[in-house]
Amino acid sequence: MNFCFSKNPERKIPFSLPQTDIFCFFYSPNSVFVPPEFWFSAVVTSLRLKQNVLILETFTEEKVELNTRLRWQVNDSSLWLAPRSLSVLLEATKEKSIGYSSLKNDLKLIK
Repeated sequence: MNFCFSKNPERKIPFSLPQTDIFCFFYSPNSVFVPPEFWFSAVVTSLRLKQNVLILETFTEEKVELNTRLRWQVNDSSLWLAPRSLSVLLEATKEKSIGYSSLKNDLKLIK
């Protein structure tokens, strides 16, 4: 399923990935809108439902190359999370509210 955190600019996501919920920071007509303040709850819900999560920061027409053996993969303009990354995600946000950029930077440092 596709979700978006913004109502513009409009770009249709031209691909899908099996067992993966795609979240994006742009509007896509084939997406369900999620208010930006609920981004973390939405991502955690997908992971709890055993779905992979791909967060796209910018539009791309090509599928993101993923290594599904990892718990997460940080790219220049995307973040991919496997359901088994949930415990690390929750621990990273345990003591404070965290934004997307901070979370992405934290995941770059954790292996």
